[in-house]
Amino acid sequence: MSEARVPRVAVLGAGGFLGSHLVPALLQRFSCEIDAVDVNLSKLECHDARVQRIEARVEEPGLVEQVTSRCQTVISLTALCNPAQYSTIPLEVIDASFTHLLPLVTRCAERKVRLIHFSTAEVYGRTALDAQGHPTERMHEDESCLMLGPVSRERWTYACAKQLLERVIWAHGQHGALPFTIIRPFNTIGPRMDFLPGIDGDGTPRVLACFMNALLRGEPLPLVGGGAQRRAFMDVSDMNEAVCRVLERPKQADGQIFNLGNPDNDVSIAELGRLMAGAFAELWPAHAAAKFQAVSAEDFYGPGYDDTQERIPDVRKAQQLLGWKPQRRLADALPAIVRDYGERYGARIEAARKAPCRLASA
Repeated sequence: MSEARVPRVAVLGAGGFLGSHLVPALLQRFSCEIDAVDVNLSKLECHDARVQRIEARVEEPGLVEQVTSRCQTVISLTALCNPAQYSTIPLEVIDASFTHLLPLVTRCAERKVRLIHFSTAEVYGRTALDAQGHPTERMHEDESCLMLGPVSRERWTYACAKQLLERVIWAHGQHGALPFTIIRPFNTIGPRMDFLPGIDGDGTPRVLACFMNALLRGEPLPLVGGGAQRRAFMDVSDMNEAVCRVLERPKQADGQIFNLGNPDNDVSIAELGRLMAGAFAELWPAHAAAKFQAVSAEDFYGPGYDDTQERIPDVRKAQQLLGWKPQRRLADALPAIVRDYGERYGARIEAARKAPCRLASA
């Protein structure tokens, strides 16, 4: 356990994928009291007495006042961070990632409550560029340009909203008294990530859950644009360690933006699918061999979609200031994730498959 004293923390978005892993990690590291806030806390499989579970939306009257009045640190994870939603419900995405969080930023600044805000690697946009607009291999927090697509490409509504809130937070820190740290996650993965359509959610989940849905149902894994896009995937345990170090090192982390990702786990989406299919076959050899199907972005996500072909973080700053380096290799992380999905959903999918169809009456 860390010797650093961490006072009461509010985790907004505690019922989501990242939050449900972060809350128990904070308890283990710091033994602190936590206000765990989300509209749905069913994923938070932690019922420790030190955690106060608050089922509410961040925009609800009184919520911001409540958490900033008794918590010395707020970790904000709330957003609608599903690419399938960016061009289908863009106004809701903008509200969740910007409008609804403005009062939180303002109140934290007024009360000098430390704000650890989760932004996104999406702010970098289509490609990695340096300050002069020249291509670079990796995306850097303080040097890369942020190049988004045209307004008609609604896929960038999320990135634009996140970038604008970053600028508001930065301004409060530079020209006011807000103690802040901004985190830009790069494709963090782990158990309990997203939902499976028709089981505990509707629509299209992010890529890992999308692939698991196909594997468990014996359907082809959809590869948008053939799956040539590259991403640097990081296990959620490495994210937890980084956030703990941000809390432990307030002087080093204050006023900083950190990329958190694992450049050593840079693979194409097609390669990710093959790795997951291989792990699935080892765990459940009786299932049919996985198949893959190329689909267009417009057919899969609808009109207005755009994408980043390659997204690799420069993490030297986190290494220098936090003493942090991601540890978990993708090949080592995936089997446990695949197993967790299979154990959580396998029987439910099989039951749904065997359920008799109900025909609507004429």
